[in-house]
Amino acid sequence: MKILDRKVSINTDELSLRGISSPEEMLLFDIETTGLKKEYCQVYLIGCAYLDTDGWHIRQWLAESALDEINILEAFLGFAYGFKILVTFNGEGFDIPFIEYKCGYYGLDRNLQALDSFDIYRKIKCLKKLLGLSSLKQKSIEEFLGIKREDKLNGGLLIPYYYEYEVTKSPVNEKLLLLHNFEDVLGMFGIMPILNYLDIPEGNFEFSGCNVEENQISLQFTLDCTLPVRFKNETITAYRDRIIVFLKVQEGNAYIPVRDTENYWYLPVEDRIIHKDLAAFVDKKYRRKATKENCFLKIDVSRLSDVTGEEFKSFAMNIICCLQA
Repeated sequence: MKILDRKVSINTDELSLRGISSPEEMLLFDIETTGLKKEYCQVYLIGCAYLDTDGWHIRQWLAESALDEINILEAFLGFAYGFKILVTFNGEGFDIPFIEYKCGYYGLDRNLQALDSFDIYRKIKCLKKLLGLSSLKQKSIEEFLGIKREDKLNGGLLIPYYYEYEVTKSPVNEKLLLLHNFEDVLGMFGIMPILNYLDIPEGNFEFSGCNVEENQISLQFTLDCTLPVRFKNETITAYRDRIIVFLKVQEGNAYIPVRDTENYWYLPVEDRIIHKDLAAFVDKKYRRKATKENCFLKIDVSRLSDVTGEEFKSFAMNIICCLQA
């Protein structure tokens, strides 16, 4: 077993921890394995980031052969028990179950169940459609945020390099294995600012103004946080601490999409929707099930002065929910 420990430069004050924990209680970690099946595959590398008295460090335990798997597990678990919360990227779906299975397999007394967990991947799943992300892989998030890597491989491509390393102990292979894991761990610090985008679906913003144009209305809101990267689509623009939500205007009316179409009926003659609780009072020939094409709230533009800031915020949340669907 090889143990490597390197000090890294991290400005804790700039991290978007969003209440994860205090930095000294956090352990960020990532594992590398010879495949996805925990029953048949090996953990060959574990990397973690932790705050020491002199700053942040990344420590890695590398198995020099399959016989070392139990050694790196014991070393990592012994170290992890000094912390309160595990921070991972998809760790609840992969890394933690993998290690817990191995603990059972080897009959180890310690496992990770005693520690709290914060999985960045699970927290940001709701942002994929909103931000227009191609995928939710860590490297995709890094690309969205403009983070550059030296490592060009992924976990699957590294497996043959590890098998060769077991036999040859090649320094070149060792460097590739360690680099990928190191940048996965370090990258978790880099992608934490994406957590700030959660303020959008969570509604952590306040109405700040309304601009009426011929074909659209721009609703402006102020966020409680700062977004790292600007994003936009035809419905919403967000940058720094601002959000602008656009409403389409047709024939003097603004249209706000409603997400839960199953709860509404559409009245073609009146060109409006009603909640299903009221539909029983309307003759069947004058109503039909609402669809995403016609499930809109309709607001008379001339009466916008009567709309409150909270109502505008409600309109924005409707649109944001539709973008997430």
